[in-house]
Amino acid sequence: MTLHDLGLVLLVVAAIACLTWVYRRDQRRLKNRRGQLFTACMALLQQAEQRQDGIGYPTLTGSYRQHRFHIDAVIDHIAVRKVPSLWLRVTLLGNLPGIATLDILMRSQNVEFYSPANELPHRLELPAGWPVDATIHTDNPDRVLPVEIVTPHLDIFAQPQAKELLITPKGLRLVYQASQADKLHYQVLRQANFELPVLSPEMLRQLMDRLIALEAAIKEMPTASQMTPEGNPGANS
Repeated sequence: MTLHDLGLVLLVVAAIACLTWVYRRDQRRLKNRRGQLFTACMALLQQAEQRQDGIGYPTLTGSYRQHRFHIDAVIDHIAVRKVPSLWLRVTLLGNLPGIATLDILMRSQNVEFYSPANELPHRLELPAGWPVDATIHTDNPDRVLPVEIVTPHLDIFAQPQAKELLITPKGLRLVYQASQADKLHYQVLRQANFELPVLSPEMLRQLMDRLIALEAAIKEMPTASQMTPEGNPGANS
């Protein structure tokens, strides 16, 4: 090997080492940035625990107003020609035996991988007064919650960031847009760069309070009227 060849080899090795260092540095920065998502919200929860795997957004669990919550975030960049969104999933863990799973999804594009809507076999007609952009699915039309129980809690969808309300025997979930990626950054680099590294505690408090109110309304239903088909939207399939 000539000195010229040796110099080229050393140059390539140095370049690889430099690129590796830059990559690892950027990964550490990304992990640290995403890890700050719930920093301002920790004080809201009792026994708050945060877990972060790799460079993903962390998961937050804990108790709020004596209810257990599981909170995480997912990046949605599947929809074509649409700026990626960061969806916050706020789940109240509870026990609501006997009710059907009911999914209310806004502005569905059939690419909502974080939603169970397409896994539920029955699509329901839209009740009067419900958001016109909603699609409704369930696993059992005969045991869907009465419309009058759910309707008062749908005002959350007046906010364009609200995406989904999921009601199940094991708890309730709201999906809410926490942030939208920088459009220019995404168009140039095809990377989702979100401007909101730290979630507002007031936003999280609002979503948790709404789930607690809905759970209370479900549990306060008279036993005889629970899960009767009268007054429920009809199934299309």
